[in-house]
Amino acid sequence: MATFGRARRAPGSGNAFLRPFAALFVVSLALLLLRDTTFVRSGATFVTELLVPAERVLGQVGSTAGGFWQAIAEIENLRSDNDTLKARVDQLTLENVQLREQAFQAQQAMQLAEAAKALKLQTQSAPVIARDPSGVLHTIVLGAGAKDGVLLDDVVISDRGVVGRVSEVGNNYSKVLLVTDSGSAVSALVQGSRAAGIVRGQFGDTLVMDWILQTEDVKVGDVVITAGLAIGNDLKSLYPKGLILGKVVEVTKGENGTFQRAILVPAVDLRHLENVLVVNTSP
Repeated sequence: MATFGRARRAPGSGNAFLRPFAALFVVSLALLLLRDTTFVRSGATFVTELLVPAERVLGQVGSTAGGFWQAIAEIENLRSDNDTLKARVDQLTLENVQLREQAFQAQQAMQLAEAAKALKLQTQSAPVIARDPSGVLHTIVLGAGAKDGVLLDDVVISDRGVVGRVSEVGNNYSKVLLVTDSGSAVSALVQGSRAAGIVRGQFGDTLVMDWILQTEDVKVGDVVITAGLAIGNDLKSLYPKGLILGKVVEVTKGENGTFQRAILVPAVDLRHLENVLVVNTSP
């Protein structure tokens, strides 16, 4: 028959929770009282010997794991140090390039200043800002113009010799007709024998010295300079006397037996000009 009200607790249900605690208490008390006995010591030694291999294995595993994580940390540190060193090397490389370029520019400026001093004429330096890389057009453009005092027909030189003359002037630029252009003509002298002639440009990067008398002594290796003489109807030469034009590399005799011709290599490497001197030869 069904019962009403609070269900009655089964007899002995509370003791089920106390029994394990009581047993553990009794065992612990016994071990505490018997800890110095031979039996307990032997048992502890036996258990310890059983656990030592496992502890060694766990210790090795822990050491290996610790070493693994330490290696990862060291690799990350090395990567960071490597990135720092690479950045420093890149910075030093850039600084070295800049210093070398500054030294090169300073050397060029000094050489141009010495050339200007030797001329004893009004000069100014100007950078080359454009050129024809193919060499078909024998002109260059300078980053100096009328506002800088550049005039039409001003002579342009480098520290090594003649470059050409100013053929066009803008406010902030000027165009230079190179001495290698076929439209260029300069009265010239062979420095050693003083043989006279006219130096013109021709196709390519060479010069030709024409109208040299057959009786004149001209040979390979001779240096040719500007004569400072007017040509044709001109009253005066654009080029001051004594500027280097080039060096003789070939001499050929004329067909009529009266004149000979000399082929010259320009004194200036016109394809690699970076800075020049503009010489004002106007009275």
